[in-house]
Amino acid sequence: MDSNDYERDKEMRLNKFLVWPVLALCLSLVVISTALESDSSGSDYPKTIVDSAGREVTIQNPVHRIIVNNGDAAEVIILLGEGDKIVAVSDTVKQKASYYFPILKGVQSVGTFNKLDYELIAEIAKGSSDTIAPDIIFIGYSYPGKAYGIEAHEKALAPFKNITFVGLDFFYPENMTVELEKLGVILNKEAEAKEYINWYNEKASEIKEAVKGTSMPKIYVEWNAKGNDLSGMGPTSGAGQMVKTVNAFNIFSGRPEGYPVVDWEYIVSQKPEIIIKRQASASDAKALGWEAPPSQDAVKLEKALQEVMDRAAATTVPAVKNGKVYIFNWDFMAGPDQIVGLTYLAKVIHPEVDLDPESVYKEYLQRIGLKYPEGRIFYYPS
Repeated sequence: MDSNDYERDKEMRLNKFLVWPVLALCLSLVVISTALESDSSGSDYPKTIVDSAGREVTIQNPVHRIIVNNGDAAEVIILLGEGDKIVAVSDTVKQKASYYFPILKGVQSVGTFNKLDYELIAEIAKGSSDTIAPDIIFIGYSYPGKAYGIEAHEKALAPFKNITFVGLDFFYPENMTVELEKLGVILNKEAEAKEYINWYNEKASEIKEAVKGTSMPKIYVEWNAKGNDLSGMGPTSGAGQMVKTVNAFNIFSGRPEGYPVVDWEYIVSQKPEIIIKRQASASDAKALGWEAPPSQDAVKLEKALQEVMDRAAATTVPAVKNGKVYIFNWDFMAGPDQIVGLTYLAKVIHPEVDLDPESVYKEYLQRIGLKYPEGRIFYYPS
């Protein structure tokens, strides 16, 4: 064998020696890739969480379809990038689609939040087949003990196999991040949920730091008014918890009801220094906030404000005497955007603090793919 033959033989043996490690490396990459694909497509199911009603709920398969009876849950689903999986909603969610959930404009409505068409829900769940595939969940408020609460949903959905009911509320600040985590687990969106929770907690910390050491004014938050029957928001309600967070004293503190019903004379006797009145639920709103004055919106808001001012003995109430009665847009007072409402509430109650609600709202809207509506207001007078 001459030197050239020897070199060729040596090169062939070297190449043969290198082939196996390369093949092994390629095979390893294929296995890893396959494992990752398998994991992302649902190899880690079933998943079990405890919902807002304390029920242990198991999700057997990756979720591809969602029916939502809870607008706040719908908002979180969109926030996590899964809005295209929503196949049906209640009317209140549908109405909000025109300005807050554009991705849901063409989605089927299945009735009002407290009177759903469960037969229609079952038909939607079946799709084009005769049976319901186990890839669908129904998300509603928990509302234990109420006629349209969790027990009613469970009973109505029982005949239809494979529709998993999950009770998640998203209106109590103390539960917000926990519920976000749970929905992230259900939808395989843990990383997205965690990223938002970090942002939410950062803004919450800024609020708590800003209001630390401020005075604690007495506040009355009015949910509804029917004649002389006023429904307020007690300390156990979502807004009641928000009031506590921003360092204000709820005039219903010590009462067990979430929404105590009282008369105006009771409010006068409590002498609130600030009054917040709820206005513009999803059913009567057509856009984010209200058009700034002068506008028709402002005329309606002034009328609502004047109704409070004209109540008997109102001039003896510090909030009325000092011009601290406010009409609040309620769109961001529950749900994942509650942190926006919390920032506005803190700024209204403690105008001296260093908080910028507008910038927080802009950041939030960017997260759900919306632009901040310049020239609009979210409380009145502002």
